[in-house]
Amino acid sequence: MFRIPPKARALLACAVLALISIAVDGCRPRDGARPEETSVRRGGDLLVGRDNVALRDTVPGDVIVAGGSIGFTGSAGGDFLGAGGEQRISGRIAGSVRAAGGDVQLQAAVGRNVALAGGHVDLEQSAVIAGNAYLAGGEIEVDGAVNGFLEASGGEISLDGTIGRDARVRARRLRIGPGARIGGNLEHNVATGNLTIDPAAQIAGEVIARRPPTRTFLWVLRVAWYLGFLATGAIAVALFPRLADAARQSITRRPWAAVGFGVLWIIAMPVAAALVAITIVGIPLALILFALYVISLYLGRAVVALWLGRFLLGSRARPERTGLVLSFLGGGLVLLLLSIVPLVGGMITLIATLVGLGAGALVLARRSVETVPS
Repeated sequence: MFRIPPKARALLACAVLALISIAVDGCRPRDGARPEETSVRRGGDLLVGRDNVALRDTVPGDVIVAGGSIGFTGSAGGDFLGAGGEQRISGRIAGSVRAAGGDVQLQAAVGRNVALAGGHVDLEQSAVIAGNAYLAGGEIEVDGAVNGFLEASGGEISLDGTIGRDARVRARRLRIGPGARIGGNLEHNVATGNLTIDPAAQIAGEVIARRPPTRTFLWVLRVAWYLGFLATGAIAVALFPRLADAARQSITRRPWAAVGFGVLWIIAMPVAAALVAITIVGIPLALILFALYVISLYLGRAVVALWLGRFLLGSRARPERTGLVLSFLGGGLVLLLLSIVPLVGGMITLIATLVGLGAGALVLARRSVETVPS
């Protein structure tokens, strides 16, 4: 069992409260001003950001939602994109569903693919997915129908629904229930003794066991990844202190906008690279865009680490370049501690990446507007 020392628990508690305060602070009006509009329509698309969201609308385009608690029972002609603490997604969605949160439950009929990440992820019996399902979480339950492939990675996974093609699972513990119907192979990375297959389950293909990487090898990779993030992030903050500090301030001033821009960045950059690559002559530029995209995903949470370090240091934080780097290193260590907490670590990393990317995009967008001659 993973145990957290008492001092680390205090740091984790401070960090969690700090991250929660981003959302709370963003919902408060400043200087007597009225709260910003939290529901915006752009053409056929609907964008919503507030604490509690309950949607029953029929939306011809995409639905993009960020909030503490999200409920969707309507109809979307495009994709559904959600980021929040608790999400209940039902109704009909013609496109794909991408959602991340603490507790994500899907009950909808989905016309394309589904990608879900969270502490608890549940594909309920009423969920019908026409395409593939990509799931990641601490606890995953699959009771619905996936007509395509299933890719799932998590701690505890229960599969008791219908999979049209292959199912690939990486888990600490995997249970295949009596209602499971797998049209292809079951390929798994599960330790011996942690896989249970009910005799009533039907698997058309083979059960293929892949040997999980050794624990030592995984820890070496994880330590190298963490040290690389701290070193690369510190260099980035030292090279671009004004940009980093402006992005940090954007988190406090416009938290929901940062989440929205972060989601937009994650979706738009691969699409832009693909469109450029179609022209053939634009392939080198597409490769550069893709490389920048990967780097941004790796360093996106550095902005949140800087914000977190300044938050924890308070009045002791120094404003100059050295002070910013020290704040980043302090906040980065706390953020890394949060990322290894079972069940919620992945969700915290995802949220930090979204917020950090969005805050940086806000600053770049504002500066590009300011440099355009009037």
